[in-house]
Amino acid sequence: MRTLARLLAALLGVAASALVSAASPVANPLALFYDDSFTNFEAYEHPTAMMVAGNCNRDDPRFQRARAAGAEVLAYINPTAVYDSLPCKNKPGLYGRDRDRVPLWPYPSYGQRYAWPGTKFADIRAGSKWILWVVSYVEKLMRERKVDGVYLDGIGARPWGRSEWSTWPQSEKDKWTDGNIDLVRRLDAKRRAINPNFIIINNNVWDRGDSRGYAAEKYVDGIVLEHPTLYIRPYHKAQVAHTFSNLGHRRVFVIARSTDEARDWAAVKGVTHVSNQMTYKYPTVPPVSFKALTDR
Repeated sequence: MRTLARLLAALLGVAASALVSAASPVANPLALFYDDSFTNFEAYEHPTAMMVAGNCNRDDPRFQRARAAGAEVLAYINPTAVYDSLPCKNKPGLYGRDRDRVPLWPYPSYGQRYAWPGTKFADIRAGSKWILWVVSYVEKLMRERKVDGVYLDGIGARPWGRSEWSTWPQSEKDKWTDGNIDLVRRLDAKRRAINPNFIIINNNVWDRGDSRGYAAEKYVDGIVLEHPTLYIRPYHKAQVAHTFSNLGHRRVFVIARSTDEARDWAAVKGVTHVSNQMTYKYPTVPPVSFKALTDR
């Protein structure tokens, strides 16, 4: 009887430990450095930290210093949007030196659609010259090995902002979704051939109200939720729990609306990194502590 009692006590202890572990924050800090400010940068120079470098500051040597300290650095690019005015005058970046030569989304008329004022949608149709250019641009990043991956802003099953998606004809919606899938499929094929450790994250979901976009999830290591509502909608919790690439380095980010929400998101199943940045001037100190990763 004593042996049985000890066994039951041990099993209950294991179960209790598992429940506590499941409820404890397990995500790591995420920091987005989009502008010239490097406030709190040193706080993220730590193994398992995640940093996103902006269009204009990616070449700053501090990012290589952070990588040497064990942090991961992703390059921010936005393949869906072309700026009316280039953000970095002295750095061609994704758009080259002549922004006017970037092919635009041709529906309902050429260059008409956009998500935010000051931008236009690029021609993101499957197999377009623009998609092939984006793939070649990211391929160079894979080969240079100066960043650990890319943060694809806007890429997903559908656009948001002021796109007026609900008014698009179904054929146009399908072209958009299929083009986004085609882009990440091509990028995934390149990284598997060149550097399987290269991380691909998209800032969007692959849901558009049907299953068409979910074909893309196997090509990315995870998604980003930007300022989602944690306590009201279970939808977002379901999205971050999805299965993504089989390469073994899951990266699912939540940019929360406050420090408290970031800490709560850190305990949600599937989330690997959290930030509390409501604006992107610079990050705060890490909202959660650093946790060990075992997939590198």
